[in-house]
Amino acid sequence: MKFLQKKCNSAWFMFVSICFCFALISCSKSDVEQEIVTTPSNPEPPVETIDPAKIVTINTGAVVGQMYNFWSTRPMINQTRFNSSSFRQSIEEFKSYVVSYNLVRMLGGRTDDLNEFYKGVDASGNIITDFSGLITSMRNFRLTGYKPRIVLDNVPWAMSGTRVEETYGNSKPANDYNLWRKYIHAFMTALVNEFGVNEVKTWRFRVGTEPNYSPDHWSGSKEDYFKHYDITVDEVLKVIPDAIIGPGNMLTETVAKWDTDLIDHCANGINYATGARGTRMSFFCISYYEKIDQNTIKLPEFIALYKNKLDSYPQFRNIPFDIQEFGMLRDENAKRGTSLNDATELGASWYAAIADMAYKNKITEIYDWGQESEGLATGRRNVTTMFEKMKEGSRLQTVTSVTGFSGIIPVLKDNKIYLLVYNHHPSRTSTNKRTLYPKIEGGLVSATKNWKMNEWTVDKTHGVFMHELYKDVRTAGIASKNGRIYGNNVTDYFMDGWQAVFDANKAKYQSLSTLPQTQENVLVETKDGNITLKVDLEPHSVKLIELIPQ
Repeated sequence: MKFLQKKCNSAWFMFVSICFCFALISCSKSDVEQEIVTTPSNPEPPVETIDPAKIVTINTGAVVGQMYNFWSTRPMINQTRFNSSSFRQSIEEFKSYVVSYNLVRMLGGRTDDLNEFYKGVDASGNIITDFSGLITSMRNFRLTGYKPRIVLDNVPWAMSGTRVEETYGNSKPANDYNLWRKYIHAFMTALVNEFGVNEVKTWRFRVGTEPNYSPDHWSGSKEDYFKHYDITVDEVLKVIPDAIIGPGNMLTETVAKWDTDLIDHCANGINYATGARGTRMSFFCISYYEKIDQNTIKLPEFIALYKNKLDSYPQFRNIPFDIQEFGMLRDENAKRGTSLNDATELGASWYAAIADMAYKNKITEIYDWGQESEGLATGRRNVTTMFEKMKEGSRLQTVTSVTGFSGIIPVLKDNKIYLLVYNHHPSRTSTNKRTLYPKIEGGLVSATKNWKMNEWTVDKTHGVFMHELYKDVRTAGIASKNGRIYGNNVTDYFMDGWQAVFDANKAKYQSLSTLPQTQENVLVETKDGNITLKVDLEPHSVKLIELIPQ
């Protein structure tokens, strides 16, 4: 018995010795085979060779800019909605990420005949106005605590001769610009008298909407708009000399009649109002709508077109550049509907890709029509929640050879490192998964050995409820339309009856719509002065990784 025990002990010793030798051999492998931490499921992966084309090197010591808030303004077509206390209450939930509302078509000329403050002229030729409705709606707007932005767009019907209704109301210029001058002066004076010049001068004023979109928004000529812009700006500045004012958002669709010409006019053209050279332009803005059926992202080419022209004039080189209309206009079948965004993981990964482009190209703001569906967060809304965690942090330098619409936005905030890692494919049916390897270097990492990692994920099975809703609606036998699929307005695609299915299962959809945390407090160690992570991504996915020094 003692002999058997001694023999077993000897065998055990030999086994342990062999394991130790293999461990020494393993430790001597090439530096190319870096130890990595896999996210989300395997904190201790085997050693593997990393494809250099998948590595994104991040330098914690090199700041390239701020993770500024570009997502907090929402357009509103009808400011009289704020007169309703129930409506004001319904938008309280948006305050977590919405700060301002851009109020459109406030001067009249609407198909619904709201905002008709211009009442004609008296016997002496003086204009008659009644701004009581304006003041009421603006008082009620300000009860919300949001900041207003004003669009000085459609000319009142009575100023343009025979009424001709285009898509968005009156698109004709004024017949008599002396009346238009007086009307703008009276409008601005009414706001200043009610809310004070020091307050109103902090609001933004935009002259028109897509003036290069004819005849829908502007049926006059290009030169007519230049004149309209110059005179409107001149009259606003007479009331508020340091007003923040700029031109209408330039349409970037192929139907646009002209593009950068207004920049040339404002830089060195003869001002129609003053006779001097040039016109104030406090900011510049465009519209940008993606079309899923085109299988690409076209934003960089439009940014380059307008940015290059602005940069050619020193006075406009650093003015704010906004996208003041924005969304995914059509689905993969070229269907529009009332939805202006995709409510699935496709919309989420697209939004992350757009955000990366926005920061790299210094887009100041992107106005957003809405990121909810039936009061629940869409995938895109959950990406904004990720942005909120990183907001006001320092964006870090990246070096990468990663191609396509995939990448990382790295941010340092409160001594924590955040990585927004995304993989987007323009086609909804793409099956192209992707693996990226963030390699984080710099003094902050080399000085700290131990970290804890948290992770949040949006993809087809995380933070998206729309697929489950569609499955339930189809199971209930509700017929579909020949309309837009997966937009944020379900009515675009399904016949009546889907709402009952939604109401019956709302608690389930609420749970699915919540941004899920997919890893919590995973231990990560610095190796050889860096942290290298392995991030596996679904075809349309966004992950937020948080690294906390211990």
